[in-house]
Amino acid sequence: MEPEKSLLREFINGGWLVPLVGAAAMLARLLSSNGKLTIADQVKKILTAAIASGIAWFILEQTDVSSLVKAMTYGIIGVISPEVIDGIVKLGKSFANNPTKFINKK
Repeated sequence: MEPEKSLLREFINGGWLVPLVGAAAMLARLLSSNGKLTIADQVKKILTAAIASGIAWFILEQTDVSSLVKAMTYGIIGVISPEVIDGIVKLGKSFANNPTKFINKK
């Protein structure tokens, strides 16, 4: 990305499509699964995937990586976003409960 371009302007010019890629990846996952989820759960998972892919766009837009790798990353993040977010939350909670466990790791 060129330094004089604003990230927000880049998002408006085309980055907004990335959350759709993440949402589409999650939709494909939900359609191919045999799990019984309510419509509200499915919508939450699709929105989570869209948000996670959007965050990934803001991170990867500033790197010199090929467009194909970026596109694959957005889709993969969309597919596994609920598990990744759950893992980050669990890690944060366990750190909050016992920070010395992480600091004194040997």
